[in-house]
Amino acid sequence: MQTSPSAALPLDETAMATRLKNLKGKALVCAHLNPDGDAIGASVGLCTALRAAGIDAFCWGFDPIPKVYRFLRAETFLLPVDAYAPAPNDTVIVLDCGGKMRLPEPVRPFLESSSLLCIDHHRSGVEFDAPFLLEENAGSCSEIVYRVVKAAGFPISRDAAEAFWTGIITDTGRFMYESASDQTLLTAAELRSLGVRNNLLSDLIYGEQPFRRLKLLRRFIDHIRCDPVAGAALSWLGPEDYAAEGCTSEDSENFVDTVRKIEGVNLAAFLRCCTPTDDVHISLRTSHPFDASAICAEFGGGGHIRAAGATVRGSSLSAVCEQLFERLVREARNSRAQ
Repeated sequence: MQTSPSAALPLDETAMATRLKNLKGKALVCAHLNPDGDAIGASVGLCTALRAAGIDAFCWGFDPIPKVYRFLRAETFLLPVDAYAPAPNDTVIVLDCGGKMRLPEPVRPFLESSSLLCIDHHRSGVEFDAPFLLEENAGSCSEIVYRVVKAAGFPISRDAAEAFWTGIITDTGRFMYESASDQTLLTAAELRSLGVRNNLLSDLIYGEQPFRRLKLLRRFIDHIRCDPVAGAALSWLGPEDYAAEGCTSEDSENFVDTVRKIEGVNLAAFLRCCTPTDDVHISLRTSHPFDASAICAEFGGGGHIRAAGATVRGSSLSAVCEQLFERLVREARNSRAQ
């Protein structure tokens, strides 16, 4: 079945569960570029549950899985795009991503000719012409997918539960962000009852870190630019920083939190460009009343009110840093003037 404009249809959790129960061919699960804990957790959790229900499910077209999440054994589900093209009765399931340009490039050509389903929680919305489930107030995509799997009556093993748990705790900052709602905590309690080893997972995700990451963090701190009066700050890492310390983008995950912790800062950003041919990636975090999603939308991205991102193509890292810093300072000063 091919998608068409008329196929864009909002679904609730029950309707999405019914769609999953009625899958006939392979389920090809994909997520956004540079998958984080939520994208990987939701995808592995869904694939685990679908296979337990007798449905052939794969993580399709994923970027390399960051080492920190390899305990989820995502490699057991990986199916490269160059090794398989969707058959007519297959379904591509897009998780934690609302737009074509935020998916891995090899996946994009198949979207117009494949049956699609989409589950997301980003405020920037869903751009696909496909049945979709969008819950902007959910703390993570993993939280939504767990409830859909539960509504479908699929078996939820400890492996699946731990994958969903990983997505929830990484996307809610271990339940510290505003996005961690009452429903998020109830979902977490249900997952704990399924055998989630929360202490072990916390150690695996937030425990030891390689020395090279600390050296990269030192460079990141040296690059911090802050306007303490306005309450805006950012930092950046370029190709020379990653090369000097033998690091990849994985080693700088969550560096934006370091800027956000500066006293008085309400708008905090991290910009990175890992290799000379890379685009510039923006991670933005804000406090009330600032809207990170609206600011990132000006740079071609989106996300949540307090956490958003963007990928800027065709511009230098220094130029984007200057443009974004001026935008953050202006936003902060305008808010103070109101």
